[in-house]
Amino acid sequence: MLEQNNSYWNTIQKYLGTILDMINDPVIIIDKEGTIIYINEGYELQVGVKRERLLGRNLNKRYPNDKLLQVLRKGELIKNEEHFNETLRYNVVASFLPIKDDKGETIAVAGIGNTPPVYKLNVRLSPILSISQDKQSQNITRDNIPPAFRNIVGEAPKLLNCLSLSAKVAKSDATVMLRGETGVGKELLARAIHDASKRRDHPYVAVNCATIPENLIESELFGYSPGAFTGARASGKVGKIEMANRGTLFLDEIGDLSYSTQVKLLRFTQERYIERIGGNNQIPIDVRIITATNRNLEQMVQQGEFRADLYYRLNVIPIHIPPLRERPGDIGLLAHYFLDYYCKKYDKKMGFSIEAMEYLQDYSWPGNIRELKNIIEHAVIICPGDTISPSHFNLMLNDYANIRDSSVLNLHQAIEYTEKTIIKKALEKAANNKSKAIEYLGISRGAFYDKLKKYKLDME
Repeated sequence: MLEQNNSYWNTIQKYLGTILDMINDPVIIIDKEGTIIYINEGYELQVGVKRERLLGRNLNKRYPNDKLLQVLRKGELIKNEEHFNETLRYNVVASFLPIKDDKGETIAVAGIGNTPPVYKLNVRLSPILSISQDKQSQNITRDNIPPAFRNIVGEAPKLLNCLSLSAKVAKSDATVMLRGETGVGKELLARAIHDASKRRDHPYVAVNCATIPENLIESELFGYSPGAFTGARASGKVGKIEMANRGTLFLDEIGDLSYSTQVKLLRFTQERYIERIGGNNQIPIDVRIITATNRNLEQMVQQGEFRADLYYRLNVIPIHIPPLRERPGDIGLLAHYFLDYYCKKYDKKMGFSIEAMEYLQDYSWPGNIRELKNIIEHAVIICPGDTISPSHFNLMLNDYANIRDSSVLNLHQAIEYTEKTIIKKALEKAANNKSKAIEYLGISRGAFYDKLKKYKLDME
């Protein structure tokens, strides 16, 4: 009977992670050293950070007062207690279970939080969230993706998975937040979602929150009545939100909104009506909201720079757009796509040399697709013949080892290049023994393997 029970328990353990991922509430487990050893999807979604970035981190270093560590030290169970969360920087209700061995020593602590009501409501109204963007489907092809997304070039599984999720989201009116680095094509994807939606025949209005001065952003978004302030138009002005009525409002660089504007935007997302500046009329608005940012909103929430309640209202369906370095197979496709475009624009005929394509493939592309596009245009313009060689690219594309003037280096590129070089040297010194290399580097195992994957050193 004991052996049978052990067999049952071993089977259950195999599915335990899947079971915990089905829970909307966040679950986190730390070991006796204070290191994060487990995070479920609920925690991942609430915090807005992928678990791979959190696993292996030690709370003692950054959050010494975290409730998990307090329970680890005292070994006492806490049920449904409200406390200030060190990571999120606002109050949450959670339970903490000390996990003890046969000797009664606390060897781990599990924290289970109560998800904020707004977030739970979003989950119930948006079953599409159950789709994991990271679980790439081998069945996703261009044929499965609506024509509205055809202008987004690429065949990498990560990109196709992103487009597939976006196509599903387009069928609903759920609020979407596009996450990704500068230059990955967030506005292009926002427009595609609108064009694939039932609102396609109504306005698509885009607002870059970072380019509008703080003292003008409210009037741009909400409009104003005649004589609302000195210098206002005598006829008043219709705001961008009102202009987008029945269509889609795209708020790019949402993290750059001032705190006061965040308050007004939050009220609009709750009430779905606006009041123009200087006016008293409540104007009902039916609009689908898509936001985008390359900033760490979770950290901004922690630091009190971005409202947590607005974050939860806007982050209903997060879509992460992969950077170009994570889809190296698309670099050639995009390079030829832009080459054809600019050859037609400048009435030229040319191609890439083998060396030029190798340079493009080896570059890390911190500016992503926008940077690639600009570099190809630059090369087409200055190339006197019919073959583009490495010399026609910007200096930034040269091998770092051949660059003597460090002032031309982008900080992001320099850090990546240094990390990759040091990891390579550690592996060489350790005769490719990864455990020894981890010791030399002084980083966690999880961080080590993340960097191996990031720099594709596991393939070398």
